[in-house]
Amino acid sequence: MDLDDVFAYVRGCEWIDLTHAFEPGIPHYAPFPDEERRVVFGFKANNGTPGSGFLVHEYRHVGQWGTHVDPPAHFIEGGRTLDAVPVEEMVLPLVVLDVREHVNSDAGFAATDATIGAHEAEYGRIPDRAFVALLTGWGARWPDAAAMDNRDAQGDSRAPGWDVSALRVLFEQRDCVAIGHDVTSTDPAALVDRGHVEAETYVLARDRWQIELMANLERVPVRGALIVATWPKPMAGSGFPARCFAITPRAPD
Repeated sequence: MDLDDVFAYVRGCEWIDLTHAFEPGIPHYAPFPDEERRVVFGFKANNGTPGSGFLVHEYRHVGQWGTHVDPPAHFIEGGRTLDAVPVEEMVLPLVVLDVREHVNSDAGFAATDATIGAHEAEYGRIPDRAFVALLTGWGARWPDAAAMDNRDAQGDSRAPGWDVSALRVLFEQRDCVAIGHDVTSTDPAALVDRGHVEAETYVLARDRWQIELMANLERVPVRGALIVATWPKPMAGSGFPARCFAITPRAPD
């Protein structure tokens, strides 16, 4: 297959955006400040801003904002920072671990090694060096912060996530490069509320990275797609909004 054939094939695939657009007020980890945004230069004079004929915004937000990447340095002192993640890790086979049925009956569900086993019994072994995304259905709640937080009458948050046992299979036995999920945190919300972040710590301590708050995972096939996960390259960066998308062959008519 020559280069023209490759481009023709890729152009004929379905391209699925896996990224939420961000703005002030979006759901985020509660202790983080909200985004601030101002017009530095505008097309026309407005509220003291002189007209310039072009538009420039100044953005102020934490690195972990919207759909974002967490490199090892986010939790691990001396860990890899954003600029140290090579581009070869940004295009990967994409596996979708669909746990929506479990989450429908238990909002605080955590994917375990048994979840991986059940997935592989149906779809085959997860390929080495893949990106595995956890589809909980939580992305449908975006951008309703209260719905994503999902607090009960006692004020306790109930949202799904990963159990370390599942991550051990993915990273120690399947050599996965990275994971992602459509929820705010790697660990189930009830654990995060109590300061327990064992799952996220495990991922980043393994020198792996992750994407949080992914969108449209329900549109991606369980197997057979590629993910392209990209982000800006701040020197020694500990996190940043990411732009991710899947490329998948179109289903036959």
